[in-house]
Order: sequence, then structure tokens, then C-alpha cells
Amino acid sequence: MAQESMPSEQILESKLSEIAVAGRCFQIRWRHLAQISAWVFVAFLLPMPARGETLLETYTLARQSDPKYRAAQAEALAAGTAIDQARAGFLPTLKFDTEKTETRQRIVDSQNVLYGAGVTTFQTTNKTLSLTQAIFRKDVIERYEQAKSVVRQAGFTLLAAEQDLQLRTAAAYLVVLAAADSLALASAEREATGKVLELARAKLKSGLGTITNQHDALARFSAAQAREIEAQNKLRDARQGLREITGRLIENVQTLRDEFPLELPDPPVVERWVESALEQNLLLRAKREAVDVARLEVERQRAGYFPSLNILAGHNRRDAGSTLYGGGSDVKTTDVTLRLSVPIYEGGLTSAVTEEAAHRYQKSQEDLEQERRGDRATRNAYNSTLSGVSLVEALRQTVVAQQSALDAKAEGLKSGLFALLPVLDAGRDLYLAKRDYAQSRYDYLFNRLRLKQAVGTLAEADLVQISEALQ
Repeated sequence: MAQESMPSEQILESKLSEIAVAGRCFQIRWRHLAQISAWVFVAFLLPMPARGETLLETYTLARQSDPKYRAAQAEALAAGTAIDQARAGFLPTLKFDTEKTETRQRIVDSQNVLYGAGVTTFQTTNKTLSLTQAIFRKDVIERYEQAKSVVRQAGFTLLAAEQDLQLRTAAAYLVVLAAADSLALASAEREATGKVLELARAKLKSGLGTITNQHDALARFSAAQAREIEAQNKLRDARQGLREITGRLIENVQTLRDEFPLELPDPPVVERWVESALEQNLLLRAKREAVDVARLEVERQRAGYFPSLNILAGHNRRDAGSTLYGGGSDVKTTDVTLRLSVPIYEGGLTSAVTEEAAHRYQKSQEDLEQERRGDRATRNAYNSTLSGVSLVEALRQTVVAQQSALDAKAEGLKSGLFALLPVLDAGRDLYLAKRDYAQSRYDYLFNRLRLKQAVGTLAEADLVQISEALQ
């Protein structure tokens, strides 16, 4: 949602007021400085509790540091000058030129009896003030209309870049959370398998176990170690991915709550979402503006066939020094000219640039059609969100069932009903189910944001809703 911007003067006054109030609130007498410094020193020595960087705090860092978003901002600001550039074509141009010439004149031979051969040097100063005002220029009119579409396109593109930043930040943040969960589960699996391996070795030494059980336990333990190492690498890579967006390595993040509401898409009809995406998707709206820009570019280039009418006014003063043939002169001239220019032939340039613009217009239309046909992303986001609710619930039940299976097989191992290998398999399946369950919850949250982006309604408020599922 767009926020109203304050004038720069009001922002400056507000900031100065805040600084003044802060200064009054924190005035410190000199006699207390030593005591306060000591307390500050002690405070720095005390261990500070670790606090996870929240999703919203991470997004704030991303808005300030993400190069892709900052580049989009700069591009939008650059495109925003298009109207000023186009408006300049309607306004008069005022120019002042001055020249100063040093002349050395030598008369080699003269038939004038009054002046014989000789050399003289004199200066000439020429000053001109000229004004040009366009009365009719077809290309300027078309460029101004085109500039409006350029600015609108830049606005939609910037809003799309902001939504893209929100989605990328949330995705990178959730990837870090998922990687941290995977590492925690891998470490827990490795510890649990290690205890089973110790038990198998102890039984083998006491003569109650077999070498096969020890080998099975060792194989499972080594596989668990490998998964833990892989999980560590993925977590490091996920943190680097988040650093690319925020510009800072974030070590501590929030964690996902055990319970949070799972909401179905509303309305529960995929075609409604597709229709909304066709109307509101920001990239699609930017493509529509791009088509208008390309269409008006054809008209602007075709304007090269039209005549132009300008009025020119000039004031000139020419101060020439004396010469061998007479005294100098100081002449002032003012003239007004109405100039009609009718293009007849420019080597085929106008025809060529108009044809180029027409082809680019056709390309923009095809790009728009391609974007319109890309409703698969909207459908996929909708279906993923819809099925994600059922998937989370199913995997939750899977974890419960796998835990019960492991407990039963562990009891069976104690009573001799089960061998060691089924217990190891049950433990592996339990941690695999836990990883799938955790990942399904992160996927559900991400797909909710992806669906909002597809229909062009993704906003910071949606990140607030996602952060409510974190702690």
C-alpha cells in the first residue's frame, strides 16, 4: 500500500525536532559521567541474550541493502524524468552566444590613394541573444504522451520489484529456518543412531549381539553423519543467500511455532485468482504500459514526415574595431523569424526508424501476450497453497504414526520380537517424516506469499502475517 510522502522540508524539521527532544531527555551532568561510564563498561562485559533477527527486521535491512531493489529504485527515478524531458520541447529555449575575434590585417597593395600598404590589428566583439519557441512539432507532442506511459511503466515496475524483494526476503529467510531445522533433526538422528551403535557394540562384547547388528548400526550412523554434514553445508549456504539480500550475515533467526493457523485461499476458486492476476499483476500492467510506449514510439518516429513551425527571435550586437579602410562600427540588430520546415527527403532515415519502431511495437505485443498466457504460475501457487494445508496435516499424522512405530519396535527389540535393523529403519523413517513435515509448513507459508504476488496484492502486511507464525 502506497504511503503518502512528506515534503523534504517537513521531514527535515521533524528530524531536527526529534534530535532536540532527544537531547533534552538525555542531558547529563558532568559529575555523573564517571558513574555512568562505569555502568556502561560493566554492561558490555555482561553476556547479552541472543535474539533472533525477525522477518520484518530482515526485510527492513533488505530494503536498505538489496542491490537488485536499489537498482530498480534508481531506474524508476531515472524514468521519472521522462515527463520533464518531454515537457521541455514545449518550452522556449533561450541562448546567449558571444564571440571575440582578434584580427590582424595587412594591406599588401592598395589603389586607394588615401591608404597605402600597411598592417593594423583590431578586435571584433559579437554578442547574440536568441529565443526559439516551438509552435507546432508533432514529435514533441507524441513524446510527451509517450513519457506519461514511461512513468507509469516505471511505477508498476518499481512496485513489482518491491513485491519481488518481499518474496525473495521471505523465501531466503524461510530457507534459513528450514535448513536450521534440517540440521537440528540430522544432529538428533545422528545422536540417536550413535546410542544404538553403542548398544550394538556393548551387546556384541557381552555375547548377546551379532556382528551384523553392529554393521547395520554403523552403516546407519555413518549415513546420519553424512546427512548432518550436508545439512551444515546447506545452512551455511542459506545464510549466504540471505546475506546477498540484506548485506549482512544473520546468524540468529526466529523459529517456526509448533502451531499456527492454516488458511485456505479465499475465494476457493482458481479461476477467480487467475482473473485477478490478469487485471492486477504488476508485471503484466508494466507490460501493458510498455506496449503503449512502443506504440507511441512509432508515432513519434513517423512525426518526422510532418512539418514543424517555430518562431525565432534574436538580438545581436556587433562591435567592430577600425580597419585600414575606415573607422569601426557598433551595430545592434533585432529580428523575429517565423520558420516553417517541411521535410522532403532525409536519405530514408525517417522510414527506417519508423519501421524499426513498428517491429519493436510488435515485439512488445508478443511479450504482453506471453505474460498473459503465464497464468500457470498463478494456478500453481493456488494449488500449492490449497494442497499445502492437506499436506501439512497428512505429514503431521505421518510423524505421529512413525513415532508410534518406532516406540513399538523399540519395545519389540527389548522383548526379542524385532531385530535391530527394523528399529534403525523406523528411526530413519521418523526423522525423514519430521523433515518433510517441517519443509511442508515452510512451503505452505511461501506459497501463500507467492499467490499474493501473482495477483499483485502482496504487501508488507502479508509479511506481518507470516511473522505471526514465527517466534
